[in-house]
Amino acid sequence: MNPTYAPPRPPARTTGDIARGAGALLAVVAFTVGVPVILGVVAPLRRPRISATWDSLPGALTRADDGSLLLVVITVIAWAAWATFTTSVVLELIATARRIPAPSLPMLRWAQRSAAHLVSTAGLLLSTAGPVIAATAQPIIAAPAPETGVARPSAVMGAPAAMTGSPDPMTAKPTTATATAGGMAGHAIPMTGGPAGPAATTQPVVTVTRGDTLWSLAERHLGTGHRYTEIRDLNLGRAQPDGNTLTDAHWIYPGWQLLMPPDATALPTATPGPPASRPATTHEVRPGETLWVIAATHLGDGSRYPEILEANTGITQPDGSTLTDPDLIRPGWRLTIPTATSPHAPPPVRVTAPAAVGAPPPSAEVADTPVGAGSPATSVRPDIDRGADVPYASIEPFDTAQAAVAGDDVDREDTAAVARLFLGLTGLAAVGLIGELTRRRHLQHRRRRTGQRIALPAPASPADHAERTLRQASTPLTIPQLKQALQNLASRSYTAERDLPRITTLLLSQHTLELHLADADHHPIPPFEATSPTTWAAPTTALVQDEPAERDPACPEPYPALVTIGHTDDATVIVNLEAAGTLTITGDPTAAHDTLRAIVTELATSDLTGRIGLITGPSYANLAAAIDPTRLQCADVATLPTQHDARRPAIASVLEGVGADDTLQARSDRTGDDTWLPVIYVHDHPADDWAPPAPWSGSILLTTGSLESAPWTIDVPSHASARLEPADLAFVPQRLTESHLADLVDLLSTAATPDADAGTGQPVPTGTDEPTAALHALPPPAHVDHRNQAGTPETFALRINLLGPIEIAGLPPSPRPLGRRSTELLVYLALRGKATGPELDEVLWRGRRVDNQTRNSLLYRTRQRVGAHNLPPVDPDGHYRLGPDVTSDWEDFQHLARAAYRSEEQRIVHLQGALELVRDRPLAGLSGDDYTWADHDIQEIASAVVDAAHILATELLTTNDTGGALSAATSGLLAEPCSELLYDDAIRAARVRGDTDRAHRLEAHLRTTLENLDPDYVA
Repeated sequence: MNPTYAPPRPPARTTGDIARGAGALLAVVAFTVGVPVILGVVAPLRRPRISATWDSLPGALTRADDGSLLLVVITVIAWAAWATFTTSVVLELIATARRIPAPSLPMLRWAQRSAAHLVSTAGLLLSTAGPVIAATAQPIIAAPAPETGVARPSAVMGAPAAMTGSPDPMTAKPTTATATAGGMAGHAIPMTGGPAGPAATTQPVVTVTRGDTLWSLAERHLGTGHRYTEIRDLNLGRAQPDGNTLTDAHWIYPGWQLLMPPDATALPTATPGPPASRPATTHEVRPGETLWVIAATHLGDGSRYPEILEANTGITQPDGSTLTDPDLIRPGWRLTIPTATSPHAPPPVRVTAPAAVGAPPPSAEVADTPVGAGSPATSVRPDIDRGADVPYASIEPFDTAQAAVAGDDVDREDTAAVARLFLGLTGLAAVGLIGELTRRRHLQHRRRRTGQRIALPAPASPADHAERTLRQASTPLTIPQLKQALQNLASRSYTAERDLPRITTLLLSQHTLELHLADADHHPIPPFEATSPTTWAAPTTALVQDEPAERDPACPEPYPALVTIGHTDDATVIVNLEAAGTLTITGDPTAAHDTLRAIVTELATSDLTGRIGLITGPSYANLAAAIDPTRLQCADVATLPTQHDARRPAIASVLEGVGADDTLQARSDRTGDDTWLPVIYVHDHPADDWAPPAPWSGSILLTTGSLESAPWTIDVPSHASARLEPADLAFVPQRLTESHLADLVDLLSTAATPDADAGTGQPVPTGTDEPTAALHALPPPAHVDHRNQAGTPETFALRINLLGPIEIAGLPPSPRPLGRRSTELLVYLALRGKATGPELDEVLWRGRRVDNQTRNSLLYRTRQRVGAHNLPPVDPDGHYRLGPDVTSDWEDFQHLARAAYRSEEQRIVHLQGALELVRDRPLAGLSGDDYTWADHDIQEIASAVVDAAHILATELLTTNDTGGALSAATSGLLAEPCSELLYDDAIRAARVRGDTDRAHRLEAHLRTTLENLDPDYVA
């Protein structure tokens, strides 16, 4: 039977609340009652005294109006406006009473918003606070208290329910989590700071688990999803275990503890847990102390510092930060010191959320079935025995939310990530270059032959180091998201019959995108809001969630010449070169040329500026040789003024013909199409007769020379912050040295699309059949194959799935999810077989220098979570390896592929088994700065999967199994969507089976894919 709870006491209403509520109530009454009374007096609706006929209609339309028609129109509009608003108020009242979202009326969103605001504000006057009901001690399920054992009042205090809310509560990527109750069974937890009296009851609490949303929690515990607003209002702004809080965006994360209304049902059942510990003590960090010293003082052994680390990881400290690095603790922090278990303490309660009625079993339960036992895939894997008796306890997909819940050891450097340079480039510039590299590698796969491997930089080479450094970059908005936000701004401006905002600079911080305008504009386009006469701002979360504007294929690229120039303390600085017209970079000559070199490289590689013309002098010839000619051209600098002089009157003539003042206005009016895409000239020392291009003139000049008539300048000292004028903005400039540019040119050249006859990667000898070529191309096993060894039933055998999103199966049961860096450690060892300590430091900490204590702490926590048999201690030779029973789907794939290529009789069966393991692109779903070391592995796996899919499709076509061939090709395209070889196999299979429609769709999809990747592609 579920325990009962007293309702929480809402906070007392203030005088301001009452005043606002009274004002809103008066406004509702005035609009709904007063307006029709006034209209009935001054503008009543009357029936016409003369009935109209068809014969009288021409005369009525042609005779002069005496003003009566205008009065009739005004009267109809006034009554219609009243009816619209009144209808919205009635709907909002009904929806509020029923606790459901109000239905959306087409074209009446403005009226519904106003009505919702007034009704919800009036609710402040009508809401009442219920009395506090005292209760005797009852069995409760309370929110877990902090490790210090002190219950926070905020954990049990509620808030009055709001009367409106979004109908679409969302959840972040979930994970499995359990929690312990905050108090002992049979005892209520008193609220600190309250008056003395009977023990106060606490509200029910649920722990967010995999797949939960506010709506689903309301359905499960309150009987209807429409009551999600009550859960939201109880928890808005309430601190959660990971340090975050619930906001109006409605994102909830696994592991969060959410207060529930008192009438919540189907609450987690309490099951006996392990013996309770004595109340933990708290230690305040003093200057000079380390975790080792604290452990030696309180626990008697300094080597037990990981216990203190684990007990405090992720807990918010008084200064607002959290413990993530065992080598970094600050004076004033309050750390929980774990104590030994007391045999006399009453047992605590462990809370486990029940599964929803009728819901399918979670993936963790699916993994309980031993692989190969009764599985349909068993028939195609006859030689694989993973140990049917080995229990697979859980499957944990890797995601960021999981790491946050676990109090993971990943450094949280959100602001620092924005304010960092990578090889001297900003994060956006680095991400743009990696995007270009990814595009080229897809094109390499397009023409790759069976048994080949695409060309990649040599391991540990300068180009390889440059790529791994660039992959560390992350941005609050991806380049597609930033472009979509600006595209939405353009579409909505055009719909509202407004010119495009004259954006001069943009500041992208971790949480906000600011647009700085040339002219004052107090009427921003949503979701932007005006923060000053010349500044609009929008949260990055709002821009990510903003739906693309209605289909608008005619919308031009609104701001095609955006480029980053550096960063402030918390934001990336982006300049609209069109607004500058001419940008002069002055200061220290070396620093100025480095900054110009960085800007040119970004313009030539980033998709943020993918449709402009860029013309430089011979100093960028090496970069131009590695870049598509449509992106960058080199010319004699002496001809640049001539080219500009020829372009300038041509653009001016077109502008005059369409009646536009400049290219931005013409782009706003959508006239001239691509005529308004700018051409950027790069000239180190322009002659005196060079006329500097004006803003939005269709031409742009970048120079390190001196031009008195150019107001836009960047002053770059040798070792100090730069300054952008006329914005008066100080920032750290991006600077790319000649040696780093050479590394990037080498990287891009390696990834250049090969000719049809060019061999890349491993050459395939002439006359070699495809199975033999594919066999020789497979990498050697990462570690010894242990498939013939039987697993021990009492241990959990770990399985690491890499042929799709990362999954770690077979984890021992634990309420603590596997941390993000721990997951990366396991994946690295699964792919590489072994690693030394310094190698782990390089890949897991992105080259940042860490000491042995930090690495050992990670290994200790990971070993505690996965079991020592799955991650043994370091070998005598100094290498870390996974345990002999650990398997991976990539390892199984290679085993089956080798068997298939060696046995013609069993080839089809083995290859079908191998391809059944493929779920998506290898290591799919990684964020930008995750697994910076893994791209070589991803390319290797993708090539091996494509080879297997092509060979299987070919074999099946010879047996006239067109359906199987089509399925094989499709499986391969999951791993590499640009393989022309697999598209040919799929199209051929579709045509042989007579499915011409599918063949045409495949051809169209291939054409679209290649057109997006290759500007020179011709079908």
